[in-house]
Order: sequence, then structure tokens, then C-alpha cells
Amino acid sequence: MIPKFAIIILLMAFTLCAACSHTPGDAALRGGHPDAAADLYKKGAELGDPDAALKLGLLISDGSAPESKYGEASIWYQKACDLGSLPACHNMGVAYEYGQNGVSKDLGKAYDYYLKAADRGFMQSQYNLASLYSNGYVEPPNDVEGYKWMILSQDAALNCSTVPLCKWILEDPPGHKATLVNRMTKAQIKEAQALAEAWKPKQ
Repeated sequence: MIPKFAIIILLMAFTLCAACSHTPGDAALRGGHPDAAADLYKKGAELGDPDAALKLGLLISDGSAPESKYGEASIWYQKACDLGSLPACHNMGVAYEYGQNGVSKDLGKAYDYYLKAADRGFMQSQYNLASLYSNGYVEPPNDVEGYKWMILSQDAALNCSTVPLCKWILEDPPGHKATLVNRMTKAQIKEAQALAEAWKPKQ
């Protein structure tokens, strides 16, 4: 079973990319024709459109487009990520963290994909990095780095606090923030806060 948060991330990624761009295939999808939309997204992806590749991956992931025709969702997330889509890099991280969409579970690769998006300011990946550190999935352990990413994700979430996903990150139901803080000294907490304050997204 896919954890609820991973599902929210995938849906949020689709909402974000649908809201900020108009990709050939969007109209067909809105009109209730996912097959036609998938065909158009595939054409766009093959021409180098990262949004089209991401949207095709999302259609495959939610079952609206058949894997037998288009391949695994991860194929298109990877292509979109390579073309610069941060939501797609994030979704590759989700795929590797939970072993879904055609890839096997690999926490090291999940970390790498989350970091690729987090370094450029993608809030969801910043939170998921913090969760990996909180859960002890990163070697070597580094609670200072984990808390830094938690601070950054929650700072970003303050800018969209009425959006359900942002509210979820701020409330942090799994308690990752508390887990990290409870393992840290006051000096480590101050160090993480200083790192977060000095952090700048990569271009």
C-alpha cells in the first residue's frame, strides 16, 4: 500500500504543473479523454517537453493510461526530471522510497532524487529529505542536516498555508520535526537554524 503522503505528493505535482502551464493534451484530459491526452503528452515528451513527460507519468501512475501502451510511470518521470522538472525528480524519489512505478525500493536513490529537487527549492522534497533523516534512512546519520531541511520545508509551507499539502507539512503529523529535535543538542539546533538561514536555492 502506498503511504498517504506519497499519494498527496503525486496529486499535488499534477495540480502544480497543470496550473502553471498549458500542455497539448490538457484539453483532452479536461474533456474526459485520458487516452487522447496520453497520446498528446507522449508526443510532447518525445519532443522534449518536461511538463508533458511529467503529466504522462502521472496518468500512468493513477491508472488513467495503460502501462502496456506507454511503459512504467518512472520512465516518464525520469525523462521529465532530466529535462528539469522538479516535481518529476521528486516523484522519482517517491518511487524509489516506496518501490513503485516500475522501480525497486532504493533509499539511496530516493535521497539523491529528493536532494536534486530540494536543492532548487522544491518544498515537498525538502520535507521528504527531513523525513528520511528522521527515520534513520540516511547514512551517515545527520540530524543537523535533517532539521535544516525541515526548517526550509516549513518556511516554504508558510507561504501557502491554506493549501492542504502545505498545511500538512506545517502540522507534520508523523512528528518528524519532534523526532529530530529530541535527538539534538541545543548547539546542534542552533547550527541547523543557521544553515537554514544561510541556505540559497541552486540555479
